[in-house]
Amino acid sequence: MRNLDVDVMLVNEAPKNPVVWKRRCVACADRWGLRMVTGGRPAGSNLILTAPSVVVESAASKRVRQPLFQPRRGIAWAQLRTGGRLFGVVSCHLSLDPRRRLHEATQVLAAAQRLRGPVIIGGDLNEPPSGPAWQRLRAGGFVDHGDRSWLTFPADEPTKRIDALLVRGAAQVIHHGHPGVSPALLARGSDHRPVVLEVEL
Repeated sequence: MRNLDVDVMLVNEAPKNPVVWKRRCVACADRWGLRMVTGGRPAGSNLILTAPSVVVESAASKRVRQPLFQPRRGIAWAQLRTGGRLFGVVSCHLSLDPRRRLHEATQVLAAAQRLRGPVIIGGDLNEPPSGPAWQRLRAGGFVDHGDRSWLTFPADEPTKRIDALLVRGAAQVIHHGHPGVSPALLARGSDHRPVVLEVEL
């Protein structure tokens, strides 16, 4: 994945051990030649990483309350600038519970409202594009430019597209979908396949 030369990477299920989560998140960023901006345990398990050339105007995260014994969930967001142009990103990982997903999608939109310029929402939505959480995000002005043939879960033999990168605002989408890496390599790093988005601001 290093050959992609990314400006921003949104990570789900980042390290969240209460003692060492931050050190491991920073190590994860270092491994990709990026820097940790926000997220990790305070954001459930979402993480925003950026290239050193990207200016961070502001960044924040919040934990989203879950029923007892349910996985940690949260949202991370950042106001960024590159080439003198502002843009925002939101990283999320929605619940397995359909009712909670819809509630969380509304909170994701609230985070996106804090950001200026084009905004990109990325994450594991845990449902296909026809689901209500996707519809809620579309109703908030976000557009799915995804390649419908690029399925993301499970990584070894994917049958579903449940991971999204949605765009709102003045950004021209050049490519959305396949990262250009062999399926055998993709299946080694995660139980999901990554999604790549190339935009021109």
